[in-house]
Amino acid sequence: MDRWEMFIDFFLIAGMSFLAFLILVLIKSKVHFSKTILNIFFINAFFFLLYYYSYLHKIRITGGIAILFGHGVGYLLGPSFLYLVKSLVFSKEKILRPYLKSLIPFTIVFVLCNIPLCIAMTTDYLDSYHKVYITLEIPFNILENFFIIYYIFKTLQFLNRLRISIQENYANLSSQNLQWYKHFIIGFLIIVIIDSLLSVYELFFTVDLWNIGTIIAFMLFFLYLYLGYKGLYQSQILIPSFLLDQLDETKSTLNESNLVTDQNTQKEKTIVRQLDSLKPQEIEKLKRKLEYLLKEDKVYLNEDLNLTQLSEYMNISNKKLSELLNHYLNTSFYDLINDYRINTIKERLENGDAEKFTIISIAYDAGFKSKASFYRIFKQKEGISPSCYNKKFQQVS
Repeated sequence: MDRWEMFIDFFLIAGMSFLAFLILVLIKSKVHFSKTILNIFFINAFFFLLYYYSYLHKIRITGGIAILFGHGVGYLLGPSFLYLVKSLVFSKEKILRPYLKSLIPFTIVFVLCNIPLCIAMTTDYLDSYHKVYITLEIPFNILENFFIIYYIFKTLQFLNRLRISIQENYANLSSQNLQWYKHFIIGFLIIVIIDSLLSVYELFFTVDLWNIGTIIAFMLFFLYLYLGYKGLYQSQILIPSFLLDQLDETKSTLNESNLVTDQNTQKEKTIVRQLDSLKPQEIEKLKRKLEYLLKEDKVYLNEDLNLTQLSEYMNISNKKLSELLNHYLNTSFYDLINDYRINTIKERLENGDAEKFTIISIAYDAGFKSKASFYRIFKQKEGISPSCYNKKFQQVS
């Protein structure tokens, strides 16, 4: 065994050991359903590494086991991408049935391909089946990759809708920010595209499958490390029920079909808002109450303030407050609260507070939770960084 193979051997053993430890910790601990789905990715990575370890050492039994639980997993991981995100906002009872339904293609592949291939690899039976499968392996792999890509784009669409809903309820997005997950699935998409291109290349040219598999194994392992680091600490995202209804694809599809089928009444196509029943004077009263809470009580200084808490201060439902912001003030909760925070920081900078305190401490006092989100929002709204704004104001004064 040369040095390269020794390094690969060490990497595979270390990787499998780490993943096995992670899997056992998640299985033994009582965790949220999202962590159960997360564990599927770690289990997949374990069997992926086990397959290449078996290939390197020509071990038929472990290779067969790896094939049994690690082959055709694109049909498992594709839906798992989508339902991992959904599990952060929906209850287990809400998503379990559609999640299991989406795994029907994987079940078919497991029964018709994985079990026979496992038997063929570990015994002398079904050898003819194995030979036939080898001729179809590359088209099968390409089809599997297209399946994953389909679910990746569905997940990206859901993430975009979820981001909008989160901004309707939160001003600080540090614990609700799923940008990391978007990076993960885009990274996975890149790996899938590379694997698909190599599979197409294999149709016309002979390539060393071991080298290709090693590269893909390295890429997937480090991507799963990123997923584990971020995913294990991702908390449940609490969103008001009326915003969850907007995210519920089943409900929205049902509503759309009802509107299309019943075309006799135009009223059914009109969205009924709770504030429509109020008089203009009552709407103005709500606006003044909101302005008082922000300008006098300065509720925006609370870093954990969300839509529901603010609605409780106003003695109205969170849905009514959302309608007030969106349809009568032409803003969102996220923009409104952060506008007040940025204006407070600008006022303090203009008063020379930056000479006594750091800019980031001023930002924390104004209600921001993290340095990164503060700098991003400030630059987004003012066009320059906080430090540049402070220097610019000092030069003017």
